[in-house]
Amino acid sequence: MPFITRICLPVVASLALAGCATSPLANKTADDAAIYTLQQSSLDARYNFDGTLRISDLDIPAELGSLAPPELVKDVARSFSFDMRGAVDIPASRIELVPTFRFARPNVESWVRVPMLFQLNTLTAWVDASALDLALPQLHGKLLKLNAPQDKVADIPVDAVMRDLPLIIGAAYAAVDKKAFTFQPLSESDRQKGASYRIRLTLDPAADAQLGRAMLQEVAARVKRHSASKEVQAFADVLSNEVAKTQGELASDSQTELLVDSKAKLLAMEEQRTLRVPKLKGFSLTLRTNMAMRNHGQPVFTVVPTAANVLTLDELKAPSWFDGITGKHDGEAAAEAAEPEVADAAAAAAPAEAVPVPPKAAAKATAKATAKAKPRKPQAKKVN
Repeated sequence: MPFITRICLPVVASLALAGCATSPLANKTADDAAIYTLQQSSLDARYNFDGTLRISDLDIPAELGSLAPPELVKDVARSFSFDMRGAVDIPASRIELVPTFRFARPNVESWVRVPMLFQLNTLTAWVDASALDLALPQLHGKLLKLNAPQDKVADIPVDAVMRDLPLIIGAAYAAVDKKAFTFQPLSESDRQKGASYRIRLTLDPAADAQLGRAMLQEVAARVKRHSASKEVQAFADVLSNEVAKTQGELASDSQTELLVDSKAKLLAMEEQRTLRVPKLKGFSLTLRTNMAMRNHGQPVFTVVPTAANVLTLDELKAPSWFDGITGKHDGEAAAEAAEPEVADAAAAAAPAEAVPVPPKAAAKATAKATAKAKPRKPQAKKVN
């Protein structure tokens, strides 16, 4: 063995072993590795993402099949898709979402895109509704700003709850059976993406409902802990209870796979979820979601509000064509403003209410009126 090789081989081996030993997921079980990854992702979530959501299967009850052929309904459903991209910056309480609702068939395609930016700690949203600028010209090149009353926002502890996300995730997923988590073999495509682990979480309807309840209860508990407002605390309880009640009306089972690198960085997520309505036997809807993360630590936002491109609801005015629909025309506002005066004039012209008159006075008044009303005799003309 050459001298250089004898020196380099142990060094390379040591570096490889050191790299494995420093992985935070080394020697962890599948459940611990998955929970640790999700906690780290929520703790310092800053990245861009791209994803798709599609209907992969649809079954309808036999009684509904008489309305339309089942295969036709499936084809129509599969023609719709929901594409999404955006950015996440949890430390800054900011999330960008650019959804695209798409319908596609051979040689036919239509879509609608609505870019949005959310500032979570102030409950403010900026919506790019340029798709409606033909109907509402004011929206062209503008972001419509929507925000909750700021005096109410101060009572909602958004930042505190976001900081507690790792604790919320840990407590909620701890209720899931450890056997639901399994390591899966990596594909060549996974390795090319930089993945070191593929972790699968399989949940039946009961386990899926339990996880949802646990997650919501943990969030409600943190809201109540960090908010001094009795109104907000009561609302958290009501919301938690109402969502728990609706879980019985919709059942779902899911299989989620996390693609993770050696540093516990979440690279991608794949999920297949089947929804069923217990009261509607024979109905099921299967959704497939794929999402990839990139630009970790340096997310790029494309929706950027400025003083020049923001429009509030108070500034949004109805276009001129709207008057035609409502039946209003030019000058009608002035006419409406003058209506009270017309009403007053009509009231003045209306006969006054009769006042009781003594009988004798009434008789004299009648006689005078008759005398005045008697026609005069024509006078003869003088002849010259």
